[in-house]
Amino acid sequence: MNKNLAVCVVGNFKYLYKYFSKFKKDIRVKGKYSGEIVIVTSIWCPTFLLISIYGKDVTVLRFKKIKFSQKTNETLNNNSSNGEPNRNKHKSFQWHKLHLFDKKLKDWNYIFYLDLKSFIHGDITELLNFTSENTLFARSDTYPEYKNQLSSQFDDNSSSFSSLADEYDLGIKDYFQTCLLFYNTNIINSNTKKDLIFLAEKYPCTITNEQAICNLYFIFEKNQYKELPHEIGESLTFYYWMVDDKEVLITKQDRTKYK
Repeated sequence: MNKNLAVCVVGNFKYLYKYFSKFKKDIRVKGKYSGEIVIVTSIWCPTFLLISIYGKDVTVLRFKKIKFSQKTNETLNNNSSNGEPNRNKHKSFQWHKLHLFDKKLKDWNYIFYLDLKSFIHGDITELLNFTSENTLFARSDTYPEYKNQLSSQFDDNSSSFSSLADEYDLGIKDYFQTCLLFYNTNIINSNTKKDLIFLAEKYPCTITNEQAICNLYFIFEKNQYKELPHEIGESLTFYYWMVDDKEVLITKQDRTKYK
């Protein structure tokens, strides 16, 4: 395993209090990971109340809230989310994921980011050895059918959608989700986070917060996205659901898909 690698999570105090202890235990015991864990959180998060973060193996990085102009924020709050709750209103802390591309993260050569609510079922050592220069690995949001288009990540009735569609090919079906990101920090430069925020301001029609914006940037602007390997050995690497008769190393849910 690369010694200069960190597993990273992003969370506010509520999420850290509820999920971090289990996450840490599972990645140590089931995932067989003994390296550093990095927590990205807000400058106001009272982490001293979280016993599970104590120790030399956990580093806390604090960042200010990602702020947008009033016009952008109003637009984001009014985007239609296909019947789902508006994410900018109800999950605004997701924008903290843009801090994953802050220069502070360059203290490590590789970052393996996971959502705090992820379920770890098996040894991830071999997966963490699957590194590549100047690359961001993630799982395609449309895996395994590859049916939906990138346009599904945006409100096509929003005022900026037309110019967005003129600039980018929103018909692609291999776009990624941001619940797992594995990247070489060479992809981060002094302007990376600033450029991501700029894209969110320019095209505030995202209905998936940072996920849609990261796809625009790492697919079209930088051409650095590659899909995470589907399998390592005899195990699936990452899938939303558990799979009957097949080990999945990491899942978003701890159950098989509803029939």
